Amino acid sequence: MFVRLIIWALLGFIIYTIAKAAIQAFHAPAPPPPEKSRGGETMERDPECGTFVPRGDAVQATVRGKQYWFCSTRCWDEFLKKN
Repeated sequence: MFVRLIIWALLGFIIYTIAKAAIQAFHAPAPPPPEKSRGGETMERDPECGTFVPRGDAVQATVRGKQYWFCSTRCWDEFLKKN
């Protein structure tokens, strides 16, 4: 009888620990976006896929008067199809 109580207590503790870790993982704040690349270049976020790209490596485009930077021409094409 006492052994069952210990087993249930351990099982409850394990479930509690797993649930607490899962909740913390989902509510963890997102890391801040990189401001500069290793070479000191400004990083821009691709509006299509969300990848951060150094301005020098990015595909630059102006859409409706607004400047955008893309990680590839594929993302640029997808963005133009949607907008």
